[in-house]
Amino acid sequence: MRSRTFQEYVQGPIQIGMGLGIISLLARWVTGTTILSSPESMVKYGVFGGIGYALMGAIALSMFSFIGKRVRQDFPVGLTIGDYLKARLHPLGYWILIVILVITSFHILFIQGMAASTLCQFLFDTPLYVGLFFFFAFCVLYAGFGGLKLIHGFAAFQVIFMFAAVILIPLYFFVKEGIQPVYDGIRLYHPYMLVINKYDLWSFLLAGLLVGFGQFFFDLTSWQRLFMMEMKKVPLTFSLSGLIWIIFPLSFSSLFIMVIFTGGFTDIHSILDGLANKITTPFFFILFVLCAFSAITSTFGACLHSLVSLIVANILEPLQTKKNDQQKIRLACLLSICIGGLVFVATIFYSPNLLELLFYSGNIYSALLAPILVIVFSKGKVADYIPISAVLAIVASYIIQPYVSEFQSIWFSGLASLTILVICMILTLIKNKWKFVKTKP
Repeated sequence: MRSRTFQEYVQGPIQIGMGLGIISLLARWVTGTTILSSPESMVKYGVFGGIGYALMGAIALSMFSFIGKRVRQDFPVGLTIGDYLKARLHPLGYWILIVILVITSFHILFIQGMAASTLCQFLFDTPLYVGLFFFFAFCVLYAGFGGLKLIHGFAAFQVIFMFAAVILIPLYFFVKEGIQPVYDGIRLYHPYMLVINKYDLWSFLLAGLLVGFGQFFFDLTSWQRLFMMEMKKVPLTFSLSGLIWIIFPLSFSSLFIMVIFTGGFTDIHSILDGLANKITTPFFFILFVLCAFSAITSTFGACLHSLVSLIVANILEPLQTKKNDQQKIRLACLLSICIGGLVFVATIFYSPNLLELLFYSGNIYSALLAPILVIVFSKGKVADYIPISAVLAIVASYIIQPYVSEFQSIWFSGLASLTILVICMILTLIKNKWKFVKTKP
């Protein structure tokens, strides 16, 4: 299974078709966040919050098909998003976006580490660091050392476990209990969950759309898979992946409805404990555990591999003397160990709320949305003010964050980068017009 070249380590031995493309995208985007945050958003913002969470992700993944089609038409050959940005940006803009990509990728890995931490506490009566050590060691070995060939080898089994759990467990429960007792229980214990006209719900959905679009459009793994697909199958692969993905958050939300309709809860851990008591059949409990760890390990592995590939191909290679393929692969393995170790330590010593963590980086993704669209749909190299607009918007939004709500700072971040872009474009047009008038005989 050892990769012969660095390109094979990053992209695998063959170009992938629609089926493997969908499996690969689902393995990346059905995450620990999907399992734990979609029910948490439902608990916090009602049933429509859970449905909105599912719709936001599905729409964003489907919309990436338009970006992917344009990117492959303009830049048919590449390994990572870094290759594309290098072709479209000047050096200053390129390094700005590369730094942001590395920061956001570490954040994604940390979120998956937190999800693994929650499940380890739920499942094992051992010190947390023991369970997490085995989780990180497994991910580093199969994704960091195995490369994309091994990631795709595991992806099919991981997606099968996830599909089996999200279809069979809710079906078994609702056939056994019936729908009416569940509905009556929700009305009795949590009537607010059925309300649609809550101000917080709409704020959550609007902010979630900005964050979701920015996150999907600026994701290392999605761009890497984009360059591996047959060009004509790119739009359909991403659209179908979005449609299929919607099943997962809706199903995970229904799993947690199975718990809360019989009474109250305090946090996500108490809901997990309740779920363990509800799933009395060993087969379904094992299936749920396999599904949860498949989702977390597949996402962590895909993101770790993409980040390592980006660092070797787009950060270290331009700064060092030329290395051969085997040296690059060894460097990638070493980086995988270092990154896995860093995230392990961070997960042990820091434990924020998962939903808060998801929106903590919302300002960054919201600010990136307009610049990435301008970069993709412009012709030729684009000016440095485009990535700089994202940096200014991120800084400004974190400055005002203590004085506004978290959703308002996300809206402000997206609006600020868009406003800066529009002003800079108008000034550039005026400047070019003035030059033309002055040089006109």
